[in-house]
Amino acid sequence: MKKIMPLLLCTALSACSGNDQADDKLLTPADYADYVVIGKSVNTRQKQSGEKNLLNTVFFAEIFQTKRAIDGIGVTNAHLTGPGKAKDGLKFSDGDTLYLTGGRVGTIEELDKIFPDSTYYFSFDTPAGKIRNLPAIFKKDGDESLNPGPITLSLSQNGSPVDPVAIDPEHDLLVTWSPFEKGTADPDGIIDDMIYVMFGNCMGIETVHSGHAFDPGSLTFRAESFTIPASKLFAGQPFMLEVEHSNMETDIYKGIETIVTYAASTFLDIKTIGENTENPACPAVPHAFDGGASDRIRAPE
Repeated sequence: MKKIMPLLLCTALSACSGNDQADDKLLTPADYADYVVIGKSVNTRQKQSGEKNLLNTVFFAEIFQTKRAIDGIGVTNAHLTGPGKAKDGLKFSDGDTLYLTGGRVGTIEELDKIFPDSTYYFSFDTPAGKIRNLPAIFKKDGDESLNPGPITLSLSQNGSPVDPVAIDPEHDLLVTWSPFEKGTADPDGIIDDMIYVMFGNCMGIETVHSGHAFDPGSLTFRAESFTIPASKLFAGQPFMLEVEHSNMETDIYKGIETIVTYAASTFLDIKTIGENTENPACPAVPHAFDGGASDRIRAPE
């Protein structure tokens, strides 16, 4: 029996290995590329007084990877082609989420000239095969912009309105926003129009996110508020808040969901009361964790 057991164990391991290899052969690019997003966004700065100023508009695209891809070899050689500035191809960054921007201009009209509303194509490689020319289509309803906004933000603590520069770090901060009037349910049942809330510390590091598309508990157009926990607030420090409304068109290509979004974001600087004993290196104005806040210094790489 002592001689037989190792042989049986080896045989069992070989069988298991064979099954793993068989399973690998059944994988598709959708097991590595979760979903893709392409969009045009309008970014606005809200001042302490409530006044809002347009910052920029931007064309962007993202490829979100699955856990399998993030844990191993994932999406590589990713690029986007299409009309305008995408004619010769735009390369995605590396990382868990692959990202690109096509530059920032003043208005949506200017953005439409360099990135026309038309069909753009994602191409990339995965361990389970290549995706070539995955289509994402911008569709405009007449001359009206599909971008929401501008969004007006309001803050409160313990049921009372609070000044953005007088936040009590001992209490949760409730963020509310003006209605997402263009937000609707997805007729195809893939994903409804989304709202994202993001919050970053003085060093430009995002510390709170309400949830990405398809995440459990993420916010849809129906949401009216979101709470920043007191645990993310520190006395005497500046922070940056961002709320985005995302008007989305959806589709599926070879098992990969596509989202085309017309989005709007509003940025608001806040400051907590008290003495800063946690991070003396905090700048007076918080660094930006999002490039949409082009009037702020980006966090150092």
